[in-house]
Amino acid sequence: MTEKVMLASLRADLEREKQGDWVAYPLWQGVRFKVSALTLPAYETDRDLIFKRLNQQYKDERIPKDVMSAELGSLYAKHILHDWEGLDVAYSVDTARQTLTDPGYRAVVAAVEWCAAKLSEIEAKFTKDEEGNS
Repeated sequence: MTEKVMLASLRADLEREKQGDWVAYPLWQGVRFKVSALTLPAYETDRDLIFKRLNQQYKDERIPKDVMSAELGSLYAKHILHDWEGLDVAYSVDTARQTLTDPGYRAVVAAVEWCAAKLSEIEAKFTKDEEGNS
């Protein structure tokens, strides 16, 4: 018997990735974020424009981590993060923007990014197929 990957299991749930879903962040018990996937076209477009601007601004220099974190945080607040649970401060668009653009909250930026990346993961499913059958 030969295992085969079920083609249908490789199809992304594009609506879920766009609308967002709750993803628990494993490093902080009880914390979860409602996020869209990092494959969201509007996010990807804005991200590419920011990278272009920063590369022109910093030329041959490395873009400082705090600048990059704040820029990505701004994009996450605009496109990716829709809500959170388990933090002692209630979610609001303004609070999210302030938090995610503050370089001191880089751990929150990283958590949102991790959850958004997790949302677009595909889990391949396998089936058994008898060898020799076509």
